[in-house]
Amino acid sequence: MAHYSRLAYWDERYKKEKEPFEWYQNYQAIQMYCQEQLHPNNKILNVGAGNSTLSEQMYEDGFRNITNIDISTVVVEQMIERTQAMPGMTWQIMDCRYMEFEDESFDAVIDKGCLDTLLTGEASEDNANKFCSHVARILKPGGVYMCVSVGIPSERMAILGNQDFSWAVNIETLPKPASSEAVVDYDPVGKPTSCHYLYVCKTGGDDNEG
Repeated sequence: MAHYSRLAYWDERYKKEKEPFEWYQNYQAIQMYCQEQLHPNNKILNVGAGNSTLSEQMYEDGFRNITNIDISTVVVEQMIERTQAMPGMTWQIMDCRYMEFEDESFDAVIDKGCLDTLLTGEASEDNANKFCSHVARILKPGGVYMCVSVGIPSERMAILGNQDFSWAVNIETLPKPASSEAVVDYDPVGKPTSCHYLYVCKTGGDDNEG
């Protein structure tokens, strides 16, 4: 089994595989929800961004203020080069468990498989809680955390439902993509799954107008 929570795994993978790679779903699967929840002027953070085309497709859809973080120096350098013609698109090397952003600095956090990755390694629950605590801290009032996951609600809500995060969670079901699409549609820890889930975690406060 791949060690998804380890930096060495990702650096080695991105050195070998430089083509865009999608985990679970592409942007089209969550586009409607992004358009409902986000405003074009919002300051958006994409966590564990990898070399997915998610941020680029969001940019083309009108969201022009996107910060991306990943723990892998290799992929961040690749993505800085790939998106250099997109003003407002930035990349930083950062561990999502120890985010250095100021409190209430983002309107939205987008996560496509990042929480799931944390839950595959050692001290998984502790790492997941550290990450979610930072997400709650950096979101503005009225901000939203959108998490695409293979985790079923009874499992993920044990983490996302923590009252310390002070957010309301809505759950959307996403059909698994057709096998012909260039996406991964299986659980990274090897469990069978019939669908994916989008957890929309909304903080209290004013509406998200940027």
